[in-house]
Amino acid sequence: MSRLLPAEPVDQPVTEHRGFRALIDELPVGMVWLDEAGTAVEWNESAAALLSSVNGPRVEQLVERLLVACRTTRTCIKTMLELTGSERLQVSVAPDRAPGLFVVVLDRQRLERARNEASVLRAVLKAIASSTTRQQALQRALEAVHSALSATHLAFFELNEQRERFVCAASSGLSVAEVAEATSLRNAPEHSMLAATLQYRQPITVADLSKHEGHLPFRKEQGLGAVMLPVYGRRTQGVLYVSTRDTLSDGLLRLCHALADAVGAVLDLAALELEAARAREIATQRDRLATIGQLVAGVAHEINNPLAFLKSNLHSLRVDLDDLREGKIDPMSEVNEIVTESLEGVSRIETIVQALKGTARKKDERLRFEPTRAVLEAATIFRGAHKQDCDLDCSGLTALPEVMGSPSALGQVTLNLLQNGLDAMAGFDRKKRKLVISSCVSGDDLKISFRDHGTGIPLEVQKRMFDAFYTTKDPGKGTGLGLAISKEIAESMGGSLTFTTGPDGTCFELHLKADAD
Repeated sequence: MSRLLPAEPVDQPVTEHRGFRALIDELPVGMVWLDEAGTAVEWNESAAALLSSVNGPRVEQLVERLLVACRTTRTCIKTMLELTGSERLQVSVAPDRAPGLFVVVLDRQRLERARNEASVLRAVLKAIASSTTRQQALQRALEAVHSALSATHLAFFELNEQRERFVCAASSGLSVAEVAEATSLRNAPEHSMLAATLQYRQPITVADLSKHEGHLPFRKEQGLGAVMLPVYGRRTQGVLYVSTRDTLSDGLLRLCHALADAVGAVLDLAALELEAARAREIATQRDRLATIGQLVAGVAHEINNPLAFLKSNLHSLRVDLDDLREGKIDPMSEVNEIVTESLEGVSRIETIVQALKGTARKKDERLRFEPTRAVLEAATIFRGAHKQDCDLDCSGLTALPEVMGSPSALGQVTLNLLQNGLDAMAGFDRKKRKLVISSCVSGDDLKISFRDHGTGIPLEVQKRMFDAFYTTKDPGKGTGLGLAISKEIAESMGGSLTFTTGPDGTCFELHLKADAD
């Protein structure tokens, strides 16, 4: 029973007008009239509900203190009382127009509470949006809630792939010992409330951990309440654990549910990013195979030339050997010439085959290598396929210090940039189509340049040219991955890919760092 409100209502209410009385009862704020002794002579239903609640004693103590000040100053006295971490009560005491009476207004800041909840959720969304990894997003989201509600501790436990134990993916405000104890529990309902939360697919709330008899993840302390909410992603699932020394209010529970939804969204986003990465890798491999496939016909023609020459020489050699057996001629000088020319043809074929092997090696290998050789191997393949389409000048390529990375990946960059350069000159006369590759060294910065003599890149294309799947080519003639992949490869090797362009053509510059080890 409230100390302010008497057990029996007073005979003569302060508000005699029935319309005014009805309005007071409908007000969302609590109103109480006190006499000089501090005894309530009238009140509305909102005040009665609040003073009879668990927060009633604290409110009454505050009203009594404010009443003392109001008697002295005869002015309105206001203050704010924190009910929970997300709810406040504004208490006002003022002299009434009727002599010897004071009016008390109890205004629960519902709008302020909603504003606080929205502020916390905005902080969570901002934390997630500013993160680059799933782990970082989870950790920052929990820290955002913990910093806003200082008496609250949070953890997200993810079920491992074997579905046998929980792994703490993120936590804030919990000790290492608590986290270790929780993650050691097996996935069985009789051993873990985390597992029970997932099994029954329902939130579990424990108002006072000290009175709970079941096996809980953390310490059973008096005044500590907890809620466990199931979190489901497309491929993973887990439990969001929130404990607090404040009351598990409706506002806090709403925040917990919203946070659980946000964590589930992070899990889904991570799964989608993984699928997107796999799809991108498949597209990259297909683009690479398509690039090599486009060169096969030209390379086959390049190999056929020395093969045909070898076949002709071998026929000539057989005729000469028949004449030698019959003693008709002395063909040794002609035989030497045939063998020398044949060896040159074999060497040409060997060069092309080695270039093909270098270009087709695994892109994800990582080793120290001299970059000029990888570029020349790819240029050899390109020249063989496009000898009739353009002139390729590699005279400006010089030996460079070794770098760390993948030779075949560098070869793919070379093929991509050369093909782009050739496409940029598609409308030109054959005599004007020229591609130039050169290199230079400045300290530990290695630069390999690929220049075409086209008409340059339009400004609107420059803004998106490194975006994956963006292409200005006709359908079926480009995947839009060439430059995106080339840029990614350059950065994976610790370098960069830049360009300059103008009406006389475009020059792509591949910058790499020399490997000092």
